[in-house]
Amino acid sequence: MIRAALFVALVAVAAPARAADEAKGEKVPHTDYEAYFEKNSSGLKGDASYLALTGTDGFDKVFAARPPLIGKPRPALLPAGAFDKQFVAAVVKRGNAVTTYTVEAVTRDTDGTVYVQYKATAGPAGTATFASPLVVSVPKEGAKKVTFIENGKAVGTAEVK
Repeated sequence: MIRAALFVALVAVAAPARAADEAKGEKVPHTDYEAYFEKNSSGLKGDASYLALTGTDGFDKVFAARPPLIGKPRPALLPAGAFDKQFVAAVVKRGNAVTTYTVEAVTRDTDGTVYVQYKATAGPAGTATFASPLVVSVPKEGAKKVTFIENGKAVGTAEVK
């Protein structure tokens, strides 16, 4: 009996860990925009939202540009006509800490899936509630859906319409 329990314990420890999810396909050009915040009137709820926004109207319902900080340069904003050939893949995480993002890869697979792979790091928790967005522009051509991979795990998808 003890041998059987020891064997089961050893097999459990030696079993390979689940491989991390990774972006598939070829790299595509992208631009990250840190100059936006989620509007209080966006209508989005929950701990996180995963979005694919293909037009100015949809983008403007969710996001607004933050004002420039005193003594800092103006933040980069989406250029006029950005949605002619691009769409925005966005994540909004909500909670009691500010989340910062580092984009690791943006790729498009042959089936039209765009993968946005990033690291998300939560700051110290506080008493206020924060909405922290990741806004990335990606070429529309051939894109059908977006899969978001956060810290090595697929966490959400959005259809590109």
